[in-house]
Amino acid sequence: MRITFIYPDFFQFPDGSFLPEGRIYLGIGYLSAVLKKAGHDVSLIHLVAPPGRDELIQAVKSQNPDLIGFSSTTHMFRHTARVASWTAELKIPSICGGVHPTIAPIEALQTRGIDMVCIGEGEEALLELCDAIEAGKDYSRIDNIWVKRGDSIIRNRVRPLIEDLDQIPFPDRQIFDRRLLCPDQIPRGTVMASRGCPFNCTYCSNHAQKSVYPNPERYVRFRSPENVIAEIEELIRSDPDIKFIRFDDDILTLDVRWLENLSNLYKKRISMPFICNSRVNFINEKTAELLADMGCLVVCMGIESGNEWLRSKVLNRHMSNRQIVRAFKLCKEYGMKTVSTNMVGLPYETTEMVLDTIKINAECRPDTIQVSTFIPYPGTELHSLCEREGLLVNERVDSIFEGRSPLKKVDNSWENRAARMHFHTLAYTFSHLYPKKPAALGKITVGAIEAALTNKKIPQSVRRKFFESFIKRNAGKHEPEWIKY
Repeated sequence: MRITFIYPDFFQFPDGSFLPEGRIYLGIGYLSAVLKKAGHDVSLIHLVAPPGRDELIQAVKSQNPDLIGFSSTTHMFRHTARVASWTAELKIPSICGGVHPTIAPIEALQTRGIDMVCIGEGEEALLELCDAIEAGKDYSRIDNIWVKRGDSIIRNRVRPLIEDLDQIPFPDRQIFDRRLLCPDQIPRGTVMASRGCPFNCTYCSNHAQKSVYPNPERYVRFRSPENVIAEIEELIRSDPDIKFIRFDDDILTLDVRWLENLSNLYKKRISMPFICNSRVNFINEKTAELLADMGCLVVCMGIESGNEWLRSKVLNRHMSNRQIVRAFKLCKEYGMKTVSTNMVGLPYETTEMVLDTIKINAECRPDTIQVSTFIPYPGTELHSLCEREGLLVNERVDSIFEGRSPLKKVDNSWENRAARMHFHTLAYTFSHLYPKKPAALGKITVGAIEAALTNKKIPQSVRRKFFESFIKRNAGKHEPEWIKY
């Protein structure tokens, strides 16, 4: 049987311009590996640019598939929906999986050209579906899969999470056309050593995804260190251009004993630089030492908001500013570079709160600061809050980096826009002002900038002139080279 995946992998902006992502998406890689192992033929139409209708239809016809598989995030779903409406005329059964159909299955099924959705992990469900289609059997009662039949939907139960991840074959990376990958992806070997995150941050889809399973307590699972190392060895053997490994796990340092075992094997058998994600309350002397000893180049950690009330009460991230600063400093002490991730445009966020986030970044001194605009994902607690507060607008954006907020009533004053727009310049400049001797000098300058953005007793024209002069003198002056992580 022939299965063709279609995967949109680009950002398209309001003016029609676009930016290709060109990444190897491990979700499709895993599905392809499982299907190929069972004897099915698999192909991929990897869309790194907005396709034309005729061009897309011809590409699908050339593959002659028995099943079309879409995989989609919430950001990409508007592109997936457009393409699905085109392929509908081919009368080929189609299924959509990925994060978006898992957290918003009804929306996905209401889309013309999408006949089925897969909720949750797809390896077992998709294989069962393909086997049934090939054998000419009824496939309307497969666990994890909801099927559209006329105006009704057959809603099948979701099977338990796969607990032994070692049983899944290594992802099929060969399905991706190397010529379509972005240049900065070529030297990067992306690996997932685990699945799931134990935390319930209100803005993140993890808690929404976790809730669909009958065994949510098993949501966080780690592959055996031996299995992870074997995949990396195979990856390096098959691709001589790989120069570093990118662990894409939410928190690589979650299980210290597991990390210790991985570290020992990695040093003996891989010995290649790597980048990973962690969380500030899982970085301590032990984990920092293990990462550094393995050859970690960069650790990425989320700050999200520097305001403790907003971070705790709205985002459900329970960590102190002191913990955050300590974790970043520990990584520095062990010779690793750091990336901080931050959000602006959050519900209830004021200009003062944006400045709190800027100031904590100045204290942490990350080598790269990522600033994104909050997007309310369906099924999440923060989406429900935005719905209750009447903040939602009926608009989707392709990227968290577009800078456009999809919320009503977000503070769009000059002061707030200025803080967001010049986040990097302010954070890196403040980080150089804090150590000034005498210390009062740095504090006075930082205080003056804060006053320019928050003290409404001073005429805005005066504050704005002072602020713009400060930015003009300091823009680009202290910002380090952007780390490609």
